[in-house]
Amino acid sequence: MKFCIVVARYNENVEWSKQFSNVIIYNKGTPLKGDYNEIFLENVGRESHTYYKHIYDNYENLSDYTIFLQANPFDHSPNIISDLNKYVNNTELNIDFEFLSKNILDCNLSGCRWHGVQPGLPLINIYEKIFNEKKEHMAFEFGPGAQFIVSKKKILQKPKKFYLKIIKMLENSKNPIEGYVIERFHKLILN
Repeated sequence: MKFCIVVARYNENVEWSKQFSNVIIYNKGTPLKGDYNEIFLENVGRESHTYYKHIYDNYENLSDYTIFLQANPFDHSPNIISDLNKYVNNTELNIDFEFLSKNILDCNLSGCRWHGVQPGLPLINIYEKIFNEKKEHMAFEFGPGAQFIVSKKKILQKPKKFYLKIIKMLENSKNPIEGYVIERFHKLILN
């Protein structure tokens, strides 16, 4: 079973990642010192841009499982190191999508009380832009911190151009409102 760990970095310390193999650091900040598999990206779109750019650029050559993490994964996933070891050392792994956040929150398109610093997110509008369908009410789960594992099988259920549409939504600003919405939609997008 082949794993890839994708890390979305700005200027955080990613020394913790050296204990794992097949890690790609997508760097939107200052260059790292040391031996890292580092790919530079323009600083746009928050971590969601990084994640979907990885999917789009590697669509024909994805690992069996991809683990998507922020460069400092510990705030939302204090046990992330032991969790990662549990996944990468499991030769019988058979999952489609799992959040790696400590807390999983219930939300609804019509309103979600978990907006933190971004109240009143345009969930319905962005859902419609992504999925080309209108929904007013729909319950969904949200893993704060945008950290999760997803199978290649699930990613490939949507065409490559679907992911490009998401990238285009995110690439016009460093901190777009769409980034906060898509953070809440990862399981909807990839499931």
